[in-house]
Formats: sequence, structure tokens, C-alpha cells
Amino acid sequence: MLTATNADTRSAWLIPSLVVAATITCALAGLAIAQEVSIKVLVNDDPISDYDIAQRERFLAITTQTQPSPELKKKATDSIIDEHLQIQAGRTLGITPDEEDVTKILSDMASKNNLDVAGLTTALGKAGVNVKTLKDRIRAQIVWQGVVRRKFRHQVNVGDVDVDRALQESGEAGGTPAQIRQIRFALPSGADQRTVAAKIAAAEGMRARFSSCASVPDLAKGVSGATVKTLQGAQATSLPQPARLLVQHAKTGQMTPPTLSRSAVELYAVCGKGSASSTTQVREQTQRKLLNEEMMIHAERLLRDLRQDAFIEYR
Repeated sequence: MLTATNADTRSAWLIPSLVVAATITCALAGLAIAQEVSIKVLVNDDPISDYDIAQRERFLAITTQTQPSPELKKKATDSIIDEHLQIQAGRTLGITPDEEDVTKILSDMASKNNLDVAGLTTALGKAGVNVKTLKDRIRAQIVWQGVVRRKFRHQVNVGDVDVDRALQESGEAGGTPAQIRQIRFALPSGADQRTVAAKIAAAEGMRARFSSCASVPDLAKGVSGATVKTLQGAQATSLPQPARLLVQHAKTGQMTPPTLSRSAVELYAVCGKGSASSTTQVREQTQRKLLNEEMMIHAERLLRDLRQDAFIEYR
């Protein structure tokens, strides 16, 4: 089971990929930066200046490849307000950003654009953006991740059942055999316990004689009410529990213990499986994705609550 406590410290649910073009346009370079700085917003007494907003608007214009506009300015202002709330929440819990993490993330971003940190700093500067704007954003995201993990680490977990359901819905059933053979011992409507017990005994007897998938049709020939059906991997994902779990954990060439459905006693012979390593990787990726989604939901709710409770003054 994967919980919030062992998530990657730079998990995708809080630090998005901030795409900066490899060759940043200098179209904004000619814009003059105001010499006089004035306070435009107070967030619980923390000031946001017109310079801060202008810098963030320029940064968003570069990363989204859009022109400055009233809408973009509002987006820039709102994002800075959120970051102040995130930093304040971290301050309350004693959470501060690790500057080594800030540098590492900045370096990763530069590398994705075929630059080093100095090159990224220069490219941003040519567009009129101080690299501090980007660093402030990264710091807020690091702190926010710490806040959310601290608050919700015991509430968020993703178990095998959640992963199985997600894999079934996506059609990527990690661990599902490439082919299985289903043996059904049909039960009459309203079968009593004695009849059910007899069918289970017959199924156990067949399992004891099982040697390979090739022998399954011959084993079923002499058993009254037994039928054999070949299922491919995609069909196996829809098997009910506990049959699906037994099939997923059985090795190739094994037959599962009998399971009881509403209309039959069933056995499954596993005739072929996909790569175990790829199966594990798919399950881990799916588990982490589900965890990230859950943490993001909690993060969004918490930020909304912080906004509602905050004193925000526009000037």
C-alpha cells in the first residue's frame, strides 16, 4: 500500500512542469521596469507589489506564449496570492523551503531547455524577468507540498483494490495473464449445501490431477457439468474477486483453488503471463498516479479554505 508519507518529495501533484522555451523571445525585453514600487495587495498583512505582479505576468506570458492582458494580469495576481497563503501555512507549521531543492528543480528546468542555471537566468533576464520570480514560485510549491503531506499523510492511501479498479477501467491490467482457461462446474438454481460441497470436491479432484494447460480439456471430459472456456487477458480483468486476485497471483502453469460464484464452482488454469517487471512497474505508476490525484484534491480544498479565511486587501 502506498501512502502519502513515502511520496517523492518532488511529486508531480504539486510541482508541475514549468515549460520555458529553449529560445526565449526577447519581445518583452524592451518593456521598462517601473522604478517606483507600490503595494497592490495585502494577504494577511504580507504585501504584493506592482513589480511582483508585473514580473509574474511577464513570466506567464513567456511560459504560456500569450500576450500580456488584463486576464493574464489577474491570473498572475491570483497565483501570487495563493503562494503567499501557501508560504504562510508552512510558516505556521514550521515548514521552510530547502534551498538545495530549489536549486535542483531550477537546474532540472534549465536542463530540459538545453540550458544551465546561468543560461536560464540570462534568458529570463533578456525577457525582462528576474529569476527570483521563478525561484519564489518553486519555494512556495515546495512548502505547500510539505503542508499538504503533514496535514493529510494519514488520510490518503491507495490500496491494491484501488489499483485493480483503475487498471481495469484503463484497460492496463498489470499482472493479468495473457491467457487462462476457466473450468466451470455449473450449479442448479437453488442448490443446497450438499450439492455445492459435491461440486467443490469434484473441482478439488480435478485440480489435484492437473499437470498442464494442455491437459485441461481431457480432465473435464469425464466430469458431469464441467465446461472449459479460454479467456484472454482483457477478459480476465473483469473476473470477480476473489477469482481475479487468485489468477493475478498464480504462476504460469498453475491452477487456482476453486471459487464459488452464484451459478457455478470455478477453477482457472494460468497458461501464460506478461512480463513480471512490466507488471510491477505499471502497478506502481498507477498507484502513484492515484495517490497524486487524491493529494491534489486535498490540496485544492485546503487552499480554497485558506482563501476564504484570509484577509485580502486590494489597493
